[in-house]
Amino acid sequence: MPDVFMNIRIEEQDERMLELMMKEDYFDNRSSFIRKLIRQEWARRYSQPSLFTVEDAIKAGEAIRKEKDNG
Repeated sequence: MPDVFMNIRIEEQDERMLELMMKEDYFDNRSSFIRKLIRQEWARRYSQPSLFTVEDAIKAGEAIRKEKDNG
């Protein structure tokens, strides 16, 4: 299957979030990270439902960041 090229426009805040997530996951390539996000979302939508709420996920992410900052 041939590669498809896309251009997207995102807000500055979204770019900062993207860059932070890439660093946390040790990605240095936006394209490969976006592919990972697409695959994760596909799995989330079409696999077993999660018991976590969005609020739970946000709290867990904040706790991990605090732990990294203090560690």
